[in-house]
Amino acid sequence: LKLQFLYLIGRLQSRLLVERMDAEAEREAGFARFLQMTDDEVERAPVSDANVSGVPVVDISELMKADTPTIDTPGVQEIAAACREWGFFQVRHHGIEESMCEELVRMSDAFFKLPAEVKKRIKRGADNPKGFFDDEFTKRKVDWKECFDYGMCKGVFDGGRDGLDGENQWLPEDEADTAAIKGFHEFMEAWLKATRHVASKLLSAMTLGLGIADHALLHGEFAEDSTFTRLNYYPVCPENDGKWSIMHHTDAGAVTVLHQSKVNSLQVFNLRDLKWYPVPPQEGCLVINTGDIMQVWSNDVYKAPLHRVRAQQHLERFSTPTFFNPSFDTVYKPVAGVGGAARYNPIVWREFRTKRAAGDFADLGTEVQIYHFRTEAAGNAPPAA
Repeated sequence: LKLQFLYLIGRLQSRLLVERMDAEAEREAGFARFLQMTDDEVERAPVSDANVSGVPVVDISELMKADTPTIDTPGVQEIAAACREWGFFQVRHHGIEESMCEELVRMSDAFFKLPAEVKKRIKRGADNPKGFFDDEFTKRKVDWKECFDYGMCKGVFDGGRDGLDGENQWLPEDEADTAAIKGFHEFMEAWLKATRHVASKLLSAMTLGLGIADHALLHGEFAEDSTFTRLNYYPVCPENDGKWSIMHHTDAGAVTVLHQSKVNSLQVFNLRDLKWYPVPPQEGCLVINTGDIMQVWSNDVYKAPLHRVRAQQHLERFSTPTFFNPSFDTVYKPVAGVGGAARYNPIVWREFRTKRAAGDFADLGTEVQIYHFRTEAAGNAPPAA
């Protein structure tokens, strides 16, 4: 009986291994097809009518409690699998109270409801990327949204100014026309620090999933991180037929931690079947996605997922991503021993981010992408414009 049990376990393990290898082959084939798609073809790709249960929801309570997580810490292998399959997943039991999430939406609403002339007192510009703006470009089209950016400077909140990091801009909260946002500055600092902590735990899990130490990337590259948080406001769009609040894009950094209000507009592109999938809000969950830096570090084992936001005709939406980014001096490339031969040449984060940010302000032609840094052996074939 014991031998029969061991035999059945062996058969099951072999079957799971074959299924995983088949899934990896399908993803690689889909990725190869994607590299040849134009932006227009990606935009017009079909939207799946399947339930979005394919985008996993992972309980990370044990990961958040672990001082030194291992591959066997509950949630770690589920995160690694989600990064391989989707690059997108949701997490629950992340340690941020629901009351704080509710206050985030309330504070965001209060800020964006301020008069336009008040918000524009802290408008960002080419010389300082932090602050309010309503004129960002994605895929050479102006987004249908308003935003407010703030973050770290050399790993310190409100740490002054350092080139591309810019300097946080805050409205005074004791004036008649800003009374509605009293406590805004203090709260937003707390939110960034809370989501930054979640992101650091997730990065540890992702690196463990690649077969390397949990601290291999975290302790060095993020010592003076350039992490920032963005408040997004998507107003109702009277003529929203086929209109996108944000066109499809990947995030340039390592890991993104997103809170979204209860409006279903977010979609993610799956490289396995080349279809779009909705990512509806789930109670108590944060949305996580890998970014371009993680795709390079993992040597394409984790792909940075394309995502977009559909405009809404009757509902306004709020979302708040925290972009967990390394020091601007970081030079990132595939980690040795991960995913075979290196598929990317080294990339300087400061230079890459500078070029990507320049495209936020105007239509400068083809956006810089990590695919422009692929090695000749990997196939230097960025998606066509």
